[in-house]
Amino acid sequence: PKFAANTHYFRFEKVPFALNSQEFIDMNSENIAFENIDRVMSLELQGSALPYGVKAALYDAARTVHHSPLVKEAALILNRAPCTIGIVTGAQVPDKMPLGENDGPLGSVILAKALGQLGHKIVFITDTAAAEPIKKLLTWLNIDAELIRLEPNDIDTQKEAAKILDVGVAIERLGSNPNGILYGATGVSRSSFRCNTDAIFNTLAALGKPTIGIADGGNEIGCGKIRNIIIETLEEFNFAERTPCGGGIFSVVPTDVLVIATSSNLGCAGVTAALALLNEDPSLCHTDHAEQALIAKGVELGLTDGGSGKVMAAVDGVAAHVHASLVSIMEAIVKRALTTAAERNF
Repeated sequence: PKFAANTHYFRFEKVPFALNSQEFIDMNSENIAFENIDRVMSLELQGSALPYGVKAALYDAARTVHHSPLVKEAALILNRAPCTIGIVTGAQVPDKMPLGENDGPLGSVILAKALGQLGHKIVFITDTAAAEPIKKLLTWLNIDAELIRLEPNDIDTQKEAAKILDVGVAIERLGSNPNGILYGATGVSRSSFRCNTDAIFNTLAALGKPTIGIADGGNEIGCGKIRNIIIETLEEFNFAERTPCGGGIFSVVPTDVLVIATSSNLGCAGVTAALALLNEDPSLCHTDHAEQALIAKGVELGLTDGGSGKVMAAVDGVAAHVHASLVSIMEAIVKRALTTAAERNF
């Protein structure tokens, strides 16, 4: 990769990341706001139980395979005439996260709300075990969406679902490693109980339909687009030695666009802000108050913070008020970009 020769070791974790990432930054007037949203959503803030020092390298890798800021690339796919958009999300772990993780479902409904305002039909696809909280979130937010429940190895249902979709979006959804196994961020297998939804995205790709992955760890659907980069720049976080099959955690499943963020929920907020920019409509933005309420609702529904393993007001170990602050900044970026220039008479 072009940035590999110029790396620096972060003094706390000895993780290589690109010092010359400014080469990816496009501050032409039309992209300033999109670039700023990318920056805000991809900070290294995740909880102490999760790998630290990976976001910069993941983000830089993603920028090498895209021409524009990541949120803009994703929003351009979604900003089309009304169509059917599939959202694949949900991450349930028996005993540990019995009703699912809050990263993914919470962001998914925010994105779905904006897409619905733009006239799109939304189809949610998730494991039966993770479906109930998503259904309740959709009802709570008055979002009209179909919900497809998957059972393990239900490949035919996945392929049929792909046929009715015009666009597919994977949000915090694990993708297979080279050996077809799903792994969590620390190298623990999820394949014995988690539906493998690779078939949806492989079918969409075969049909020539656009796909988006919103991710934060390298092991999700979409990250196959940068795997050849991150197996070098983030080799120690592939955890090949921990995975029984030896294939590591990084996904081989690509998407047309890959959005990397601190959490996938923040990635959804970023893409929603980019849609607001493209449509010159700040009302599409997620807000800080809505984020606080959404995370609290997740606690009420029993969704687990993946950073702590507890049902609490945090996402990947980032407290709700911090999440809300970042969402507020994204909204401010949109409003500033869409504000008519004022006169300063002094």
